[in-house]
Amino acid sequence: MKAFPVKPLVVYCGVIAAVRLSLSLPVAPFFSPSLFAAALFLYAPLPRYWRRGFPSWARAMDPGMSVAFFALLAGAGAIAFFLFVRLPLPPAISPYHGTVPLTAAMAAHQLLLVALPEEVFFRGYLYDAFEEAGREPVLPVALLFAVGHFAIAPSPFRLMTFFPALLLGWGRKKSGNVYVPAAVHFLYNLFPSLIGGSP
Repeated sequence: MKAFPVKPLVVYCGVIAAVRLSLSLPVAPFFSPSLFAAALFLYAPLPRYWRRGFPSWARAMDPGMSVAFFALLAGAGAIAFFLFVRLPLPPAISPYHGTVPLTAAMAAHQLLLVALPEEVFFRGYLYDAFEEAGREPVLPVALLFAVGHFAIAPSPFRLMTFFPALLLGWGRKKSGNVYVPAAVHFLYNLFPSLIGGSP
């Protein structure tokens, strides 16, 4: 029987619970739930790598290959998103309508407080934990990604993050780094602005 990464899953549950709890706190000028969540996703993995040194997923060994995988995943994601928002789905599953204006502040938020921290935690830390336990990491990490999104802000649409998470996991698997999934994640989050939603 293969080992199960119990400790990283406990960390995952703690981080998701803390982020969910932060959303119920009174609004305060000195506290941002987004910044709090980003800090947890970035720093919760630190104890695992403190003695192990720089993680392998933080090194881009083959930039050319990484760019190729980014382009492949970007194209596949754009086609999937374009088709998805044009399906006759209930609003709870397809919430994008029209085009969301793209601003520099929104792009910075999506990169620095969403895509990069989440990829460090999910496609870096949790991916490593499952792989080192002798388990194929792409599927369980994608499932944890979707469940975490749903637990933080429950809605049927949030569970659908499972599908792009599979592509992000594949990007990590093929590139060996988190830069590809982080860049793809960032791009996917901009699709409502770049491609638009349902008419």
